[in-house]
Amino acid sequence: MTRRAVWIAFAAVCVLSATSWIVPRVEGLPALELQGIRYGLIGLVALFGQGRLRFGRVGLRVAAAGVGFFGVPMVVGEWARFGVPEISRSALFAMVPVVVVMAVAAEDEEHGVRRFLVPALVGLGGLLLLLPLQFSGSLRGRLMQAAVCLAVVLVGLSSVWLCRLLSGLVFKEALAIVCLSNALFLLVCSAVRGEFVLGWSELASVVSLSSLVDVAEVVLLVWLLREMMPVRFAARYLVIPLLTLLESYVLVRPELTVRMVSGVMLLAAGGGMLVFFKAGEEETMLSLR
Repeated sequence: MTRRAVWIAFAAVCVLSATSWIVPRVEGLPALELQGIRYGLIGLVALFGQGRLRFGRVGLRVAAAGVGFFGVPMVVGEWARFGVPEISRSALFAMVPVVVVMAVAAEDEEHGVRRFLVPALVGLGGLLLLLPLQFSGSLRGRLMQAAVCLAVVLVGLSSVWLCRLLSGLVFKEALAIVCLSNALFLLVCSAVRGEFVLGWSELASVVSLSSLVDVAEVVLLVWLLREMMPVRFAARYLVIPLLTLLESYVLVRPELTVRMVSGVMLLAAGGGMLVFFKAGEEETMLSLR
């Protein structure tokens, strides 16, 4: 696939994620059940197109890594939403590029991948200037904070793992395995939480503009996990907040402060360097293929 197509898909994912707060959400099913049904529909369509799946060691590893990348953060986010504000969760997930750089560096220390650590930290620092962390002081709140941090580490490690595993699979097969495993995981978690709802009126929320946006994003993410280098792909955790902040500024027009300008500049610099910074033999070094 051409690099131009990869970058177009990456830009589309970033724009879709950054503008998701503008898209109206239809009330209906609980969040985990709704996401589980969406993943299930994507997986079934992909399975129908592929015809068969290989449930060997590779398939099980892809399923596990896919749940670690998509499903676990959703479950943790739903559980921790009353103890860790959404803004703080977004700020914590900006640490994913740091985790990815360290994970890739552990795989191959000879090609200088650690030089990407500075841009990742610069972007993280910029986002922390813009989105100060706010946490609960209770024991339950601290446990939630710890769970979110563990989810951040899991997402970073899973993205590196998936990049290596998906390269050996046909895209439709990879999409089917990832989505069906996440559908099963999310629906089971929804049932365990006692939130599983069955009703035609609630199912109407599956057919909505927000669902279309989420489906497109999931398909693009799985494809990009196959096609992009892990560190480049992880830059989206800095680019998406940057785009969201710029959109909110255009719409809300808050008063500019030195802190806000400094944060945006650091966030843009960190994300831009992760996306465009050149390193020797980076294709071999970062793709882990």
